[in-house]
Amino acid sequence: MLSVNGLSVRYGPVEALKGVDIEVEKGEIVAIIGSNGAGKTTLMQTILGLVKPHSGKVLLEGKDITAMPANRTANLGVSLVPEGREVFGTLSVLENMRMGLKRRIGSVRKEQFNKELEPLFDRFPKLYERRTQLAYTLSGGEQQMLVLARAMISRPKLLLLDEPSLGLAPIIVNEIFEAIYGLSKEGTSILLVEQMAHKALNLASRGYVIDKGSVAMHGDSDELLRDERMVEAYLGAH
Repeated sequence: MLSVNGLSVRYGPVEALKGVDIEVEKGEIVAIIGSNGAGKTTLMQTILGLVKPHSGKVLLEGKDITAMPANRTANLGVSLVPEGREVFGTLSVLENMRMGLKRRIGSVRKEQFNKELEPLFDRFPKLYERRTQLAYTLSGGEQQMLVLARAMISRPKLLLLDEPSLGLAPIIVNEIFEAIYGLSKEGTSILLVEQMAHKALNLASRGYVIDKGSVAMHGDSDELLRDERMVEAYLGAH
């Protein structure tokens, strides 16, 4: 589904990414682990097309999308859920969801909208309870559910998730991760940047460790969970 080859990104004299290679198969969850400032968010933004690389390529289903702007990449089925829960605060939950569906199919009939909402409200019953509320009045966990549901309703081929657990209570994190797992089982490929390394690797089939802009380690999640370097650096407390 996704192939990142030799990706390098510079901000002036600073090299944020240095020859990064990453692959994600169809329906696979791949975790990206690393400390703050390692280049994880830059990687996600470059894949989407918000940041232009200095060198390297990004391929989606074999198609070169490296030079594409983010709006065209999104139209091809790439969706980013950024760190920080960016909801449309002055729109209701339903209006936020409609924005996600409209991007996929244009004009939206009420009957179709309601049909698309059903499985998402089943997955996130809190959103159904809050469906008429303005998004800025939701709790942090509810806002994260909303941005994830808004991305899901657009049915992306590739979903980029940047720190979905950040600042959330453990019970909400579990609900978010269950939704991510369910989405992958429906065929969506997922690239997951996550601070909770142990939880991310238990969810993902494979993982990459980004350190100072480079891939320091990669492999099957089980292998990384047993790697002494990984345990010492990222998995000591979970």
